[in-house]
Amino acid sequence: MAARGEVKGTEGLGRMLQQGRLVNGLTQRDLAERLDTDQKYIWGLESGKNTIVLERIFAIMRETGIRMYMEVDDGAVEPRDDNLDEPRG
Repeated sequence: MAARGEVKGTEGLGRMLQQGRLVNGLTQRDLAERLDTDQKYIWGLESGKNTIVLERIFAIMRETGIRMYMEVDDGAVEPRDDNLDEPRG
């Protein structure tokens, strides 16, 4: 495992996203091309740029006691088709 931690806000989320990209040997440009977006968007996420949506999500999490943990695997991970994981209890 390359990195693991609790994500409490946009800066922590950005650090974990950056670690995942670096572990997989991708530049911001590479990742942007894979996601059909631009490098500026990737840079904004990785630098912890606050967006209204992310700000609200983290506010809801704080108010409801929800914690988010992220883990970056060491090897390259194949992209998944689905965007939703089942909650695990």
